[in-house]
Amino acid sequence: MILLALNELNLQYIEGYIKKGHLPNFKKLLEKGYTRTTSESEYSLLEPWIQWTTVQTGLSYSDHGIFRLGDIIDRKDLHQIFEELESNGLAVGAISPFNADNRLKKAKFFIPDPWTQTKASGSFLISKLSITISKIVNSNASGKVVFMDLIWLLLGFVRFVRLKRWWSFIKLISIRKKPGVKAAILDMILLEVFVTLQKKYKPDYSHLFFNGGAHVQHHYLFNSSIYAGVFKNPEWYCPKDWDPLFMMLNCYDKIIGDLLLTGERIIGVTGLHQTPHEEQTFYWRPIDHEVFLIELGVDVIFNVIPRMSRDFLIETKSLQNANEVELVLSSYKDSENSMNVFSVDNRGKSLFVEIIYANDINDDLMFIGNNKKIVDLKNKLAFVAIKNGKHNGEGYVFSNKELNLPEKIELKELYDIIKKFTINDYNNSN
Repeated sequence: MILLALNELNLQYIEGYIKKGHLPNFKKLLEKGYTRTTSESEYSLLEPWIQWTTVQTGLSYSDHGIFRLGDIIDRKDLHQIFEELESNGLAVGAISPFNADNRLKKAKFFIPDPWTQTKASGSFLISKLSITISKIVNSNASGKVVFMDLIWLLLGFVRFVRLKRWWSFIKLISIRKKPGVKAAILDMILLEVFVTLQKKYKPDYSHLFFNGGAHVQHHYLFNSSIYAGVFKNPEWYCPKDWDPLFMMLNCYDKIIGDLLLTGERIIGVTGLHQTPHEEQTFYWRPIDHEVFLIELGVDVIFNVIPRMSRDFLIETKSLQNANEVELVLSSYKDSENSMNVFSVDNRGKSLFVEIIYANDINDDLMFIGNNKKIVDLKNKLAFVAIKNGKHNGEGYVFSNKELNLPEKIELKELYDIIKKFTINDYNNSN
């Protein structure tokens, strides 16, 4: 059984493209319809790392309590679907499962998501490729990719990418500067790794997670030919004749086509989905997190770990140090509107920080706080994106084989559903 995790995709947009005669493999996968999933009611809890923890543990947020990306590694009390299936005698493989800790004893393969600090399982090249992908994703704003990263990526490409897909990659690489294309390239590489390892090891349960579609929707949904709203992205940000979502979904359509050929049960899950954002919001990310924090006035010993987009984690030596860092960051407001610059979630010795300044940055803008004025912000913060898509707690489940599910279920129910179908398929094949 293959769990195809298509994070946050909006099925109404997919159906819109299908009506235009596109995405034939999506059309096949959706022939049996789909079930809607419901999750958290509070918007602050509609983060994908919370929803996928729910899928992977069978617990809602009130029970699992995971609020940050990467926190799962400190929660050994939470039992994940991966080790549950392994304890039932099934072989498991996973590519980029979101906010998941690798606790498998005999994983056929396991490449963690780029933000969760857990081990990879597999060959030496798999381990290096996992580290490289994490570095590339986490340096997407600052561009800090060294030569050896490119070498490992190239070796991974030669080892895992099938010859029939080389032309597809060449075409994507030729337009790599277009918005969204780098995300498509990364997801296509993950597919090629998956297909090679799946064919070699034939695990009983495979978990394949893609985030490129979520990234594209967040940043470029207004450019979709299906979007019927009033907002438009600036030409310098995304040309009006370029539809990154259609490009991304075309890549996923090829992925689905490959998976359908396996004949295995495929269960597609989105976790939640995105709808159009209703205002203009800019995302910013420190070019050098450590240097920026020191300039802000953080003078305790700390370690900083970049997370997705504008988020990062600060680890300190003591509760007092964490409180000092929180006081520093919480003091900062922008010079134009006196709005808070940072959102800080203090959990003892660590802080989960988000840059919530959401306007464009002009030459005169300053961040003021802690008796300091931070100037020249354009050289300290990298522009990440203009927010186009926002989270909606409804998600979707669909399959190439009958699931016989009700029209709507709670997201946490997927744990038992995945377990039941995987074990049944395993027993029927043995």
